[in-house]
Amino acid sequence: MTHYFYPKKADFLPSKKLFLLRAGFKQRDHELNKTMRLLTNDIYIEAIPLVQPIIIYQTTASDRVADIQIPKIFKGIQTITFFISTLGTSIEERIDYYHESGDTTKAMLLDAWASEAIEALNDHFDLSLRKNHQKGTMRFSPGYSEVALTENNKIIRFLECKIVKAHSLSGMLTPQKSTVCMIGWYE
Repeated sequence: MTHYFYPKKADFLPSKKLFLLRAGFKQRDHELNKTMRLLTNDIYIEAIPLVQPIIIYQTTASDRVADIQIPKIFKGIQTITFFISTLGTSIEERIDYYHESGDTTKAMLLDAWASEAIEALNDHFDLSLRKNHQKGTMRFSPGYSEVALTENNKIIRFLECKIVKAHSLSGMLTPQKSTVCMIGWYE
């Protein structure tokens, strides 16, 4: 059975340090010039209400998903949790707006913030799953190792997800600030 998790703000807010690193700043926040410090703070605050996070997930017996390619490192698992996380479309629309209006700095900063926000959301959900399960594998996404990115399509169909789509040939996700993940459990 597919479940839905609606995260709180604290579940997806990225660390300021990681946001700045993702945006390409190698120095500390206090070393940014005043203009850039104000801009990064403004983008951080602007981004929060643009996020409409949701996670769709299901844990099932590993032998019930024979048509989905599972990574070799999952050998010996008994169950597997598939999940799809997304920040929604509003943040992507704002990034596109900034690109189209020529404000590439704001577009880049907002994109970096959103990339770190989806990671923070996945980390939070990963930890919450581990509290309810015994020993598990690392979190894994199609597109790494031997699992093709096009497996996103199969997982989206398996979860009957309507809010995240994968391109039929490339497996790329829409909205872009979305992920498809799996964790195997040895219980």
